[in-house]
Amino acid sequence: SHASNLTIRKNIPTPFIIVSNAVITNKIASPDMMFMTTADGYILGVFRIPHARNASSTTPGRPVLLQHGLLDSATTWVINFPEQSLGFILADAGYDVWLGNVRGNRYSRAHVKYDPDHDEAFWDFSWDDMAQDDLPSMIYYILNQTKQTQIGYVGHSQGTLIGFAEFGKLNNDIQKNVSFWAALAPIAQVGHQKTPLKYLDTDSKELEKYWHKLFGRNEFLPASNILQWLGKFACGEFFFDRLVCENMLFIIGGPDRKNLNASRVPVYASHGPSGTSVQNMVHFMQCGRSNQFQAYDYGSAEQNQLRYNQTTPPIYSIRPMKVPTAIFWAGEDWLADPTDVAYIFDNIESLVYEKYIPNYNHFDFVWASTANKIIYQDLINVMKKYHPI
Repeated sequence: SHASNLTIRKNIPTPFIIVSNAVITNKIASPDMMFMTTADGYILGVFRIPHARNASSTTPGRPVLLQHGLLDSATTWVINFPEQSLGFILADAGYDVWLGNVRGNRYSRAHVKYDPDHDEAFWDFSWDDMAQDDLPSMIYYILNQTKQTQIGYVGHSQGTLIGFAEFGKLNNDIQKNVSFWAALAPIAQVGHQKTPLKYLDTDSKELEKYWHKLFGRNEFLPASNILQWLGKFACGEFFFDRLVCENMLFIIGGPDRKNLNASRVPVYASHGPSGTSVQNMVHFMQCGRSNQFQAYDYGSAEQNQLRYNQTTPPIYSIRPMKVPTAIFWAGEDWLADPTDVAYIFDNIESLVYEKYIPNYNHFDFVWASTANKIIYQDLINVMKKYHPI
């Protein structure tokens, strides 16, 4: 509709679109960026890399959706050189690649009714909503556009969290439409996370007041003095680069000296963080404290009753999940800590492949110069078995 086009133009900063299109255009024949609307009115930007740069045939292969992590965006999959970026590697392998963006990040900062800069209601969401609204909307949109019946899915970080939450629902139709998925840096329970964010946690119900005092109620935009403070925890005596230490992505994922291409650090740092709601960050804190894979806690029995028809937040389960799943996990991941990943292994019944990378951290899965060798080739081999081109 005309109205939603206006919303998009106003709320999605063009430089970002231009930058991202440049990132993709330099490396492929024809990037497409499309907008789709969720049932609750969020307008999500989706990139598409329909085929390889040197494809003799331009007929797209089977669709694969790549879903970024916490505070990240779709360009995370194409930010490295083409032979190191999963978005391009999958396209070169013959897949029709789609890069999703969840509500509230820089490419999905629009709504049919609310203005993110003026309406608090826009920011009233957490990853529950990404799981039950954004993920199915993107999957059905892509299947509709490609006239296919099944999709492959790759999630990183929060992208795996919403996969576990949505694919694990009982009697969930969407499972029939996903032939295979890969979870990189998998998250369900986060009680053992080592991120400095845990220093912003408190054990009491005062938590939200405290967070709202620090960050407001809407978009999660930490002030520079808080970033400096967290940066000291993140880097400790290795305070090697403010660009990295005070960047929220590295604060969450852990600073990375081993596997990143040093000359690319400014690129990663300028790429993110990409925006989310304070409520989403509070939800992560709540799950960290309860060590439960749970829905958002509205803070009182009455409010929870109102939303969930029970006084406590519902607990998610991954046992009912039937989608064939590959898990890639790491020894130095601050957010997807190995102790928490063990919970996934204890409960998953559809595991078809797993690989442990001892010296990787949270963002190495998407940015490490060695990820193609260490992860992507294996991932594609397994995917070809369950979701052939």
